This record gives sequence, C-alpha cells and structure tokens, in this order.
Amino acid sequence: MSDDPSLQVLVAKHPEQAHEADLLSLHALLALEPERAQALVEQGLRERPERAALHFRLALLHERQGHRDKTLAALRDAVAREPSLLEAAATQFAEFDRLFLHEIGLEVLPEAIGGFTRLKTLDLGHNRINALPDSIGALRELEVLYVHENRLTQLPDSLGELTALTYLNAGENPLTQLPEAIGRMRSLIELRLLHAGLKELPAAIGGLASLRELHLRGNPLTALPEAIGELSELRHLDLRENRLTALPDAMARLPRLRCLDLRANPLQRLPPGLAELPALEKLDLRWTGLAPPPGLRERGCVVLS
Repeated sequence: MSDDPSLQVLVAKHPEQAHEADLLSLHALLALEPERAQALVEQGLRERPERAALHFRLALLHERQGHRDKTLAALRDAVAREPSLLEAAATQFAEFDRLFLHEIGLEVLPEAIGGFTRLKTLDLGHNRINALPDSIGALRELEVLYVHENRLTQLPDSLGELTALTYLNAGENPLTQLPEAIGRMRSLIELRLLHAGLKELPAAIGGLASLRELHLRGNPLTALPEAIGELSELRHLDLRENRLTALPDAMARLPRLRCLDLRANPLQRLPPGLAELPALEKLDLRWTGLAPPPGLRERGCVVLS
C-alpha cells in the first residue's frame, strides 16, 4: 500500500472497507491486463459503490487506456466520496488541463487543488464550498473557472494571480463584496456575478482591460464606481434588478457598449451622453419609469421602456 496514496487515505479512514481490489498495490493492479484490472475494480464497485479508492483506481485504469473523459468522471466520483483524495489526484493527474468537480456536495476544497498547475478549465459549481483556498492562485494557466451556486462569502486575493483567466462565474454566492485583487485579472473577458449579494464594486474593476461582458443581475448594488468607464472593451452590461438610483457619468465613455440592461432599478436619471454611445444597439429601461434619451431610437437603437 505504501506506493498508493489513495489506499493510504482509504485504510487510514475506513479500515473496514478492505477488499481484494483495495488491497492490491497500485503497481500490482497496473501489472494486470487492462481488462482484468478493470473487471476486478468494477466488481468491487458493484458490491460497494461507496468505496472512494476503487473509483480512484478506475480513473487510473481509464487514463492508462487513454479514455480521458471516463477518467474525469471516475475521478469526480472518487473525490465526491473522499475529498482528501484530491491530493493523490494532483500527483497522479498533474498534467490534466480540465477538472470537473461540480454537483458532488463538496463542502471543503482542499489546498491540493493548487497542484493541478496545468488546468485550463475548473468546474466547482453547484456545491457547498464556503471558501476557496489561497492555493487556487497557483493555477496560472487557468482560463475558465466556475464556482457558482456555492456558499462563498468572499473570494481570495490570490484569485488575482489568475492572469490567464478569461471566464469567471461566481454567481449565486453570498459574497457581498469583491477583492481589490480582481482588477489584476486583465485577460478576463466575461465576468458573471448574478445574485451574488454584492453591495458595492471595487474601483479596481476598472483594471479589467479585456472585459467584454459583465453580468450583475440581482444584486443590492446602490451605486457603481466611476472606474466602470475604464472598461473600454465592454460590450454587454447587465444591471437588472439592483437598487441603482443613478449611474456614473463615466458610463458615457464606453465606446464598444452594445447592450445595456437597466430593468427594475429605481433610477432617477440617466447619465448625460448616454445617447451618444457610438456602439449602443439595445437599451432596456423597463420597470425604471424613465423615458429613453432622445435620438436613440431614431438612430436605430432598440429601446425597451
């Protein structure tokens, strides 16, 4: 067992789960013909599907045969049953470029997640995670991160180290605020923070030089920072169902903004110059009580009010 971290975890925590396929060392299992090894592990899983180490072994066997999608599915099943196996996985599967751990009831994300330094996509959505470890900042090649529908109350400063990230979905979490470090994610193209409990946005958000889509629907925002006007690549801004009474004048400096959704905000006025936004194609003012700026419809912009 000494050559197999997954067995060490299993035997230390669940000694009563010993089984023929469990007790085979990793080297012994991989020495068998692939079909025989897989049949042995699958037999064990039929008898006791809750055995995390057997799911881990199945992942190893699938990877040995070049079946990456099956490997990812088996690894997800293993971590769902024993999250500490993520440490062994970071050693055995360090070269993985994607990892799917969504909808497995995960409550604690181990620091070992930082060992998957080649990841491009990481899906942690629909779990019960209440904090992201600082080690997530080690995923310097990560491009897509899903952490939506968890129990996160804050995002770590180390998130700012993810300078290759292009997509972040952290919606459906009770966040209340964002770290200043978010402004360092200069490759970010789409940021989704729907129903995230946000009461304010940091001025650092203006540092998102590549951002094209910003989704903030369903937050208790009462104001936006002037730095929003620094998002020169922004195309789509969704502010529906917030508590905004006014918008910063700087919003009239968004040269590529095409769609602006302001529905269901208690707005008292629109910023001067909004009608002059050169790329604006759609403005949604429903349930605001405001009339559209003159000239928008005449130039072909779709205005809903």
